[in-house]
Amino acid sequence: MDENVWLPKHRKCLKEEAGETAELKKIRGYIMTLLNRMVPENFKCLTDQILQLNIDNIEKMELLVDITFKKAISEPLYTQTYAKFSQIAQTVKFPEEQHVKDSPFTKMLLNRCQKEFFRERSEEDRLSKRMEELLIKSITEKSNQIEELLYQRSKLKKKMLGNINFIGELYNLGMVSSDTIICQFIKHLLDKKEQGKMVDDDIECLATLFSTVGLKLEKECDNDEQRKAFEESFVAFKDLGSNSNYTNRIRFMIQDVVELRENNWVPRRVEAKPQRIEDIHREHAREEQEKKMEAALATKNYKREKKERKERQKRIARTGSSKIRSDS
Repeated sequence: MDENVWLPKHRKCLKEEAGETAELKKIRGYIMTLLNRMVPENFKCLTDQILQLNIDNIEKMELLVDITFKKAISEPLYTQTYAKFSQIAQTVKFPEEQHVKDSPFTKMLLNRCQKEFFRERSEEDRLSKRMEELLIKSITEKSNQIEELLYQRSKLKKKMLGNINFIGELYNLGMVSSDTIICQFIKHLLDKKEQGKMVDDDIECLATLFSTVGLKLEKECDNDEQRKAFEESFVAFKDLGSNSNYTNRIRFMIQDVVELRENNWVPRRVEAKPQRIEDIHREHAREEQEKKMEAALATKNYKREKKERKERQKRIARTGSSKIRSDS
């Protein structure tokens, strides 16, 4: 079966748990229950309960990493909470590796973040290419496919933003280095600008990352090379705001980050705080409804943009023909 095919949530859970032993299923259920209940008030108590589990082999460690990562990227209001949990979970080591300095949890978690980051970029390129192919086809043939493709892009965008925000929060807690943030994540996103392939979602990821790590990253650029790399990256990001090819939403988003830096990275608006789980469920239902509306609007916008592109091409062609005749 194609791994990209849509499956109901309960089917995906069954697929994930199919190869697990009874012990792993029990641990999964226990960790999920505690993380679902985790809020600032009971953070220490529930974290201690998870750390008391007997994580004595790689399968159990991978399970802990998998659950933590998925929760962190799917619940943006609790990303800081899961990052703090990850910082404490660094103390979890295999019995035979208690003397080893490096944490297997940290290594697995950062590898997962990095792997997903590059997988998401590849998936984004694939969906963009597929969208271009669909725009060539007839309206009757492509309408349903475009709607499905927009839904996939919406899901991918949520994962991308969740992952990059989680990476930023891990950096703020000292679990990721400054060089990794600048050279691996920021530089990779900006490389698409040089290739002429940068889309709105890439810029939104950059805006999220700069907003999350900007204060600490700028302070910790403790040599000329790092300061130069940071400044060049930020200037390249800022310059995107003057590109009229991007929507006003994206250009205003860039301006917000620029103003955030000018204000010493202090937000002008109070950020949302963690909510009760009941409130999260209501918010999630509202977001899903908004996504459906956005998908319908995006389909309409694609049609309009295609028409505008054709009209621009016709005007350019007419201008070129007129110039050739006048030169003759």
